[in-house]
Amino acid sequence: MKFKVAQEPFLQGVAKVSGVVPSRTPLTFLYNIHAELKGNTLTLTASDGDVFLITSIEVEGQKDGSVLVPARPLQDLLKELPGAEIELEISPEQHLLLSTAKGQFTIPGEDSSRYPSAPQEKPDNKIQFSADDLKKILDQTTFAVSHDELRPALTGLLLQFTEDELRSVATDGHRLVKLVKNKPADGGEAIEVIVPLRTLNLLQRNLEYSKSVEVFLATNRVVFTTEDLTITSKVVEGKFPAYDAVIPKENPNLLSFDIVPFMAAVRRVSIFANQINRLVVISLSPEEIKVSAEDPDSGRKGQESVEGIYDGDPIDIGYNAQYLLEALRHMPGGKAQIKLGSATSAGVMTPEKQDQGTDLLMLLMPIRLQ
Repeated sequence: MKFKVAQEPFLQGVAKVSGVVPSRTPLTFLYNIHAELKGNTLTLTASDGDVFLITSIEVEGQKDGSVLVPARPLQDLLKELPGAEIELEISPEQHLLLSTAKGQFTIPGEDSSRYPSAPQEKPDNKIQFSADDLKKILDQTTFAVSHDELRPALTGLLLQFTEDELRSVATDGHRLVKLVKNKPADGGEAIEVIVPLRTLNLLQRNLEYSKSVEVFLATNRVVFTTEDLTITSKVVEGKFPAYDAVIPKENPNLLSFDIVPFMAAVRRVSIFANQINRLVVISLSPEEIKVSAEDPDSGRKGQESVEGIYDGDPIDIGYNAQYLLEALRHMPGGKAQIKLGSATSAGVMTPEKQDQGTDLLMLLMPIRLQ
């Protein structure tokens, strides 16, 4: 294999796929990037065994071939060669010989036959999103995905496609997010999969410069393709819980507020919360809305009145400050509302005004007050 390429596009391609390279694995060949040259197209592939990232860049090809190159030293070297024109060649010993106008560098490589192959055929079921729409979906839902490996079905985002709508659902048992969107005309057949959080994080990092994303779904894998990247991933096995059953149907008490000042008050008061349960108490009455916290062990206390409108019976309800702040941070628009039943039942938070064709709700389980 031999080719010439400018530093910047080569570094961009290497950086894209390096995001999936594991930091620790007994399968040492996964520390590498698989580089394959055909004509003037260099295809770079990296994997952690479950997820494959694939991208291609245009180069000045001189001799076709393939090799495994350690991801870390290659990326580190390219970062230190800004603006350089680079010539690369693979030696008979499978070493990468990289030359610039002023230097020569050798990175030991490996035989590419050791590397696993990514599935080539895409599933038949396809849905297309604009990159902006998909970014919004992921931003508003993935923060609630569980990190508990003992409950594997909760460690991914449920993508559920019915006849006329798309549903994205995440929960960790303490909070739940459900986002429903009108289904596009070419939305494919009814299907549901649980996509691992790691896969979605990798996708989010690579959406910034994309315009559209095609999503191909099967019961055992999912494929995301943008203009310059393909992500192929296994899905999470297991049955997602019946999430609709835990969403209260009637919560008669309604709190409406501006998100930014409400968040600021919660952040300030949470400084005084117990560091184990992070409890903040929201005291609600038609006359006053108050946020408070205290840590009996240290004697610290804090409380603050906040602006808002409350229509309902007086109630004191406790939440984990971190969960509450994360929900508020991912709530679109400037105003939100929380529908409440009692101090021990889940509160349902929604934006005051939903985006067109979208229905978003976030459910927060309260902490029982002593």
